Amino acid sequence: MIADKRQQEVRWLAADRNAWEGPSELINCFWDDGVFELFLEQYARTFSEEQCQSAFDLRDTLNAFCGATPDVLDPMETLRDPRWQVVRQKAAAFIDAFAGKWPDAR
Repeated sequence: MIADKRQQEVRWLAADRNAWEGPSELINCFWDDGVFELFLEQYARTFSEEQCQSAFDLRDTLNAFCGATPDVLDPMETLRDPRWQVVRQKAAAFIDAFAGKWPDAR
């Protein structure tokens, strides 16, 4: 969902959007519901170099974005923010790095 620009533009700006359809909640879901840090801690050793790089790039870029923005984000401002565009690009690279190439989790 972080990589999906079109969905963000459609739902975040919709008059009938749900309370959870916005950048703040998306980021919270990524960190809290997705437990991304735990995912990295548990499985990074099984990743290819490309997967590892994309995962840590996404984490670091999103952390930097969050550290430089308010806790509650305005959807329109977030969509216009060039830093958010970079976060989306890193999320897309993460998806590409893992698409059809999930490592053996032994």
